[in-house]
Amino acid sequence: MMTKKWGLLVSAVAFSAMLLTACGGESKDQAASGTPSAAAPVATTGTAINIEASNWKFNQDTFEVKAGEEFTVNFKSAEGFHGIGIEGTDFELQKEGSKTLKIDKAGEYTIFCNVICGPDHGKMVAKLVVK
Repeated sequence: MMTKKWGLLVSAVAFSAMLLTACGGESKDQAASGTPSAAAPVATTGTAINIEASNWKFNQDTFEVKAGEEFTVNFKSAEGFHGIGIEGTDFELQKEGSKTLKIDKAGEYTIFCNVICGPDHGKMVAKLVVK
């Protein structure tokens, strides 16, 4: 019984440490070299939007694209470890990179961080306006 409690305590402490360091930590490239990591590869098909994540925010509150046209999302974590998803679509990146998609229906879509990154993770949102 005592061993089970210690196991749960150790698991809880390890999980808490992961949450606290996820957003605030250096990227793997920075830790290894002491210099900022290289930019994520930038792909473009049609229109491109560049989304950069840092501790609990994105570089813009709103991004715009045209309905029915392909666009490429170039995503980079400038600080901490993040990913992105777009609500109402199957778009998902859980690390830096690029992905092309097309949204036919005009409207507003929420961009959110899909990697649990710390205490203000839930506030990490932006808006994608499809016109």
